[in-house]
Amino acid sequence: MKLRLPNDRNVDLSLTKVMGTIALVKDDSRTIDDLVMLATNYVKSGAELIEVGAKSYGTEKDETRLPSVIGAILNSVDVPVAVNSNSKEIIEQAINAGVSMIITTDGLKSEGVMDVVKNSEVAVCLNYSPMDAIPEDKDIVATVSEYFYERIDACLEAGISRKKLLIDPSLVKASVRTRLKLIGRLDSFKSFALPICVALPHQIPQDDPFLKDNRALSLTAAIFCSSAKSVQIVRTNDVSEIAIAIGFWQIMASKTKPFRLSKTIVRRLRNIRDTLRDLKSIRKDK
Repeated sequence: MKLRLPNDRNVDLSLTKVMGTIALVKDDSRTIDDLVMLATNYVKSGAELIEVGAKSYGTEKDETRLPSVIGAILNSVDVPVAVNSNSKEIIEQAINAGVSMIITTDGLKSEGVMDVVKNSEVAVCLNYSPMDAIPEDKDIVATVSEYFYERIDACLEAGISRKKLLIDPSLVKASVRTRLKLIGRLDSFKSFALPICVALPHQIPQDDPFLKDNRALSLTAAIFCSSAKSVQIVRTNDVSEIAIAIGFWQIMASKTKPFRLSKTIVRRLRNIRDTLRDLKSIRKDK
């Protein structure tokens, strides 16, 4: 499976990729250099795509800053960059800056957004993220699938190519049980024949004390997503941990000879060793 991106760029999704996520918030105190360093460290740690989240902006200063942040990141990394937003203004700025993908949590329903996107070459990731909490007694897969059918049809009718669409069933306002149940049934979404993304550890609720104290569950979920070949892209800010978990599984599952396997593992560990200090220092400043 390949994802078509602007400028005749394609991403091979035959193996699970990691997308490093950077969330810009209102009055963000981090400098552009801090954000660029975070993005470059993500890439060194194994991210093959970068996401800049810009869903909540409060001031004109914030909106003016976004193109500069995206432009600086685009000039510093040689991987596709996505912007996560529902705002027409932010999406227009991001497309003009040169992003490859738009991640939307409202299915491009905001006024004018569909027209902006259809007149560009960017890929579109449809993320199911309802405003209201999801009852536990609902068939979660049926609920999410119904949403995807509706928004995919809307995109196709607007003239957006199916080859540029992705889906992300990650949930926010749902119980721990519902979220984990959804991960266990990711295969159900293969029927859409579109690349599937999942946000980790976002999908593993950190408000639950047990899950918060047992971060290895995120790695377990990542390996499951990769091994089952249900997920093509994992979106995460735990890039080094998730990338090495997925990478090791892919190496172990391949027919790589032992000495080549050892070299690959050592090389990946060295890359992570060289970037962990920078990642930790940036996280402390968030």
